[in-house]
Amino acid sequence: MIAAGAFLVICAVLLLWGVPKLRERLDERMRASTGVGAVEFSNAPAWFDGLRQSQVAERVAQAVGTESTLDPNRLAKARDAILTTGWFHSIEQVRLTDDGGFLVDATFVTPFAVVRHVDHEYLVDSAGRLLPMQWPAGHRPASPHYFAIVGATQVPTGDYGSVWPGADVAAGLELARTLASHQWSHLVSAIDVSTLAGENSLSLITSNGGRIVWGRTPGDRSVSEVPVESKLGTLDFLYANHRRIDSGGGVVLDLRGDLITARAAASARADGSNSASNE
Repeated sequence: MIAAGAFLVICAVLLLWGVPKLRERLDERMRASTGVGAVEFSNAPAWFDGLRQSQVAERVAQAVGTESTLDPNRLAKARDAILTTGWFHSIEQVRLTDDGGFLVDATFVTPFAVVRHVDHEYLVDSAGRLLPMQWPAGHRPASPHYFAIVGATQVPTGDYGSVWPGADVAAGLELARTLASHQWSHLVSAIDVSTLAGENSLSLITSNGGRIVWGRTPGDRSVSEVPVESKLGTLDFLYANHRRIDSGGGVVLDLRGDLITARAAASARADGSNSASNE
């Protein structure tokens, strides 16, 4: 009985001595654990590929540095770094993972179009906010399909997330949003905004090299042009019956009047609608 009691006392002493020592060793390991593990997203869209993920992880690594995983500011630093990449509207939550990495719940931006300026194309969302991706003109991947806004007069002046300035780009994006839900939208390679200021007119450039004079922006209704619904109806009809929306390369289709007209591209110089035709 005495031996059993002594045994229990010894066990209690070892337990009291061992648990703090174990905790101390775990704390030392955590303090020694530095660097950044993987940065994972719980709801990443398909377009957010490995390249973009690695760019975000690199930004987080730069912000967090080699500080311990016990750094109380680690999560806040990671969150701020992720937001500055330009790929997110908001960050709902950042959690630590067992390997010292981060699991992120975020609201992603949605790439929508590109704006061509000089010899580069810049990715923007549907509101014209600049996103952190660009390509030399003509080297953008064919998929996914993005409308190209060509003929813009101004350049972006802010960081990622700032809206591309200029009424012409805003008008081009308004038209792109109007077209995006239609089955034939993939046939629109570009929206030419170069004649907006001088003639209050936008044009579509098709994948076949054709040109369609659209006219005013969708929100600018006027009795001088047929309604937006009529223009869309014409393109719907052409696609349903011919699987195309233009009259072929070198031909300009004009949707503005009650009578749809087609003419050779050379004559389009009279109304300025054939500028920026290298799409």
